[in-house]
Amino acid sequence: MREHDLKRVKFYSKEDLAGSHQLSKGESILRNEIKTEYIDINDVLELYNIKKYIDNGLYLKSWSQDDIANFKLKVNAYGKIIGQFFSKITNDNIVEVYDKLIHNYIEFFWELLNNFSSFKRISKTNFEILLTKEPYVIREILTQKGIVEFYNNEIRRFLLSYSESAEILLSIYEAKLDKNRKQKFIPKSLTIEDKENIIENYLNCDIVNINFLELIQNARNRAEFKVSDKTRLKAKRLLKNKTEEFFSDNKGSGYGVQISFQENTTKIKDGFIDKDHIIHYIYSKDFLKQNPNFYLLLHNFKYLFEFLDQQNRINLVSKKSEFGLFERIIGIHSQNEYVCGMSFQLSEMTSQGQIIIYQNIISELNTSVEGILHFVFTKAFQERYNFAENARFSIPTANTDFEKVRLLAPEFESILKQFKLFVEDASIDFELLQISSSPTSIKDIPSLNQNKYFYFNEENKEMLGCLNLFFSDQTLLAYVDPFKEKKYHTFFDILVNEQVYFKNYDDFQHSNILFLIEKGFIAIDNDGIIQILNNERLFILKDLYENEVASFYHYPISFQKEAEKMASENIISFESSLFSKQEQAYFNYFLNKSEFTNGLDLRNSYLHGTQANPDELKKHQFAYFSYLKLLVLIILKIDDDLAISTANRIN
Repeated sequence: MREHDLKRVKFYSKEDLAGSHQLSKGESILRNEIKTEYIDINDVLELYNIKKYIDNGLYLKSWSQDDIANFKLKVNAYGKIIGQFFSKITNDNIVEVYDKLIHNYIEFFWELLNNFSSFKRISKTNFEILLTKEPYVIREILTQKGIVEFYNNEIRRFLLSYSESAEILLSIYEAKLDKNRKQKFIPKSLTIEDKENIIENYLNCDIVNINFLELIQNARNRAEFKVSDKTRLKAKRLLKNKTEEFFSDNKGSGYGVQISFQENTTKIKDGFIDKDHIIHYIYSKDFLKQNPNFYLLLHNFKYLFEFLDQQNRINLVSKKSEFGLFERIIGIHSQNEYVCGMSFQLSEMTSQGQIIIYQNIISELNTSVEGILHFVFTKAFQERYNFAENARFSIPTANTDFEKVRLLAPEFESILKQFKLFVEDASIDFELLQISSSPTSIKDIPSLNQNKYFYFNEENKEMLGCLNLFFSDQTLLAYVDPFKEKKYHTFFDILVNEQVYFKNYDDFQHSNILFLIEKGFIAIDNDGIIQILNNERLFILKDLYENEVASFYHYPISFQKEAEKMASENIISFESSLFSKQEQAYFNYFLNKSEFTNGLDLRNSYLHGTQANPDELKKHQFAYFSYLKLLVLIILKIDDDLAISTANRIN
């Protein structure tokens, strides 16, 4: 077992907050004279880690400009010492040198062995000895291209026999990319067939990681990595078994949703959470009976069930801002996965329950959700917005959910195509519509309105820094006396709710505050209190941080002008389509696997006859109400688009 030495300096990254602490450990080394000779490999690697901090422009605030200039010269000398040491590593002493390494410096040893090409003096036998003694270091070795190419066949043989090779391959080809993760290189001699065998062998192991089973099941085939359908099916079944085993042994605490419509209630909608973590949503049945207008019955999905927000953005989409801290940092996600956090799963459970119960309740009014959609699309839109008079929507007359969903699927496609033709030609030509039999891509459905949505420009790093300082729950600017006990989550929250004095912040926090002052977001008044400037810009950025998209025409005029100014400064960019990018992703998650490997693929299943057996009633009920929910969302989004267009024409 290798030792850990926490007293030694270790470089993590340029952005890591531990930099000051690590540099303080190395300050004495920087201030002392350089030794005439370095024998201990760990002393040399500590010099390398100190050098990485200085080379990346990271210094202690207590250092003077003279200190920094002297330290820069000193670390240049460190570079020569490091090079000389690694030039003396040979096949004769490699095992001895390597055995003396502390755990902190294993990755840096392989990095320098690669950078100085010292590996070329090490026999392939000795390399295999090092790898066999500590198999886990293969993850570090694979980040060094030169070493991987030189020991090509040896690494291939190792990967074919190593129990964790499948996890390594999946982390390279499938797992979501971490911005700080080093690129890994796979030996060219490892064939497609080798990789498939590694995955198959993993599925036969006694111990497998459930997260990796999900990656195998949903892996996207590419030229250099493929998973057969049989292997996917095996992973799917194994995942099901392992999940059932886990929950049979770990009961945990559950949660759920209960939807009800009640008579004689004092509120139109209400809710509470009981002791068993069940969320109860209660709606007024009297309100429905008093407002039986079909157009209003449709908008209950917005105002009662909150399928849309105040900007008519779909509320049900997965949002990064709603991920909890542990959801962000724990678990393995595919780079091609629609991430379904706890908030999203709860939202889906709720919306599914709402539409099922609503369908039952409105049957007492002698109608159905399909009947409402038919009326709105073929009559209400014409009356309110002068929409095409020949618009069509067929109500399925089947009895079973299996039959209904197979009839709804083509109606879903038809509505999208009809609206697309209306936007393009101001009319619907059904002969033209029938020429194209291929499904319409969600992203290709246009809007009647230019610059309908705008998005934050992630390439604007300075503004991204401002965004994180104001709205991230990880910023330390929200933690300041005398408000620490109130536990504000963001800097924005504390500024809005309290009088915050600049003097109360520590010295290391001043640079961030001064940066926000420089960018015109805040100022310090004569009393030393931090004040927010440019409210419009800040609230727009807050909206984008939380929702990832904003609807231009739902902003007041002053906010629209500020958004246009922000676009001219390359802070945001405008686009126009019926659905925002986040909404497109939500639809694609349900309908196909074109964007997400964990997509539910409802469109392909029911249009191409690969759906579940007709006897699997629960699966078809889920599919039917999912399609119905997507249709509701489409009609609501078309309503919003038509309303904006009509208002713009009037204005």
